[in-house]
Amino acid sequence: MSKFDQMTFRMLVSNLKSTDRQTVLDTLKQLEEEKRSISIPPIFCLSVAHPDKVIRLAAKNALSKLDTDGEVEKLTSGKEPEAAVKLLIEKFGNFKQ
Repeated sequence: MSKFDQMTFRMLVSNLKSTDRQTVLDTLKQLEEEKRSISIPPIFCLSVAHPDKVIRLAAKNALSKLDTDGEVEKLTSGKEPEAAVKLLIEKFGNFKQ
């Protein structure tokens, strides 16, 4: 991935922290369309910890489309969210790097 792509991807993922519901939903859709497995860990975070139920459901839907092999469920089943995210970062990578 080029430096420019890395920078724009980081900016896109940072939109997941927005307080605006529509911004987060649009970002999830964009990440889902890009089909980059590196976006799985931050999307997983939203799916388990976001206070807005609509966003949690949208994140779960995006995860299901990105993770067609069921790897996320296998890695995270029965784990605390923090430990699960660490495992997902090990498997799929960290978008910050």
